[in-house]
Amino acid sequence: MGDAPTELWFDDATETLPEGECRCPFGPWSVRSGFSWLLTALVAASALRAAAEDDLLVGRNAAGQLKLEIGFAQPFRLATIFPGVPGYATGEIGFHSAAFDDPDHDFFQLSPMADFRFVLLAKDPGIEVWNDHGSGFLAVGESFFMGTAPFDTHPFWNIVNGQPGRVYSLKLTVHDVNNLYADSLPFVLSFTPAPPVIAIATAAPGLVTLSWTPATPGFVLQFAPALWPAAWTNAPTGATNPITLPSPSPGGFYRVGR
Repeated sequence: MGDAPTELWFDDATETLPEGECRCPFGPWSVRSGFSWLLTALVAASALRAAAEDDLLVGRNAAGQLKLEIGFAQPFRLATIFPGVPGYATGEIGFHSAAFDDPDHDFFQLSPMADFRFVLLAKDPGIEVWNDHGSGFLAVGESFFMGTAPFDTHPFWNIVNGQPGRVYSLKLTVHDVNNLYADSLPFVLSFTPAPPVIAIATAAPGLVTLSWTPATPGFVLQFAPALWPAAWTNAPTGATNPITLPSPSPGGFYRVGR
């Protein structure tokens, strides 16, 4: 799948395009050592952004098998690049224990006598999930501590080497180490890096400042005097971000692309 450049048009007006979105992680997330202080801060940074549609709801069926409901559209877009963390990452996707029974959907609360982990079964090259210590990436076959119900656990999902427009997936299962419940069916979580969002602001008479976030490596500023036919050329400024330029007259189009 090819990259989808972000385009911007202006004449002499100031305009910021609301294309795309920038998601930030929220917590809580318990980590213990090494790089964990940074991951804890990143995961907890935007607690007010938490939303039910980003939940992974864990319950059980009447037969005693663990079930998982994914409450968000996939692939989940990772649009934020964190300082000190390679690539794209978020802590917004979290595992939550069911708060009530839903017999119509064969979905029930969990016993506090059980003790839960999720297990990484497989992953695509380029995507990782950090372990529950915050000391490194979870290896295939390893488990991540969630604990007893009720729980609200937010791992740190990380596309360490990815391109906007491509999808990166992990396969997981939820396991009860006390064997009160059977393992959940394997499920897949898919993520994709979002393309940069470009913005423009007046800098001084006859000048504009262009910037884009995140500052994705490999993307450069491109310009075309018209969209039909479009003749995109790399701007002399290349990957410089932000950059102040003369306002094109009578007008023009800018985008960020590869």
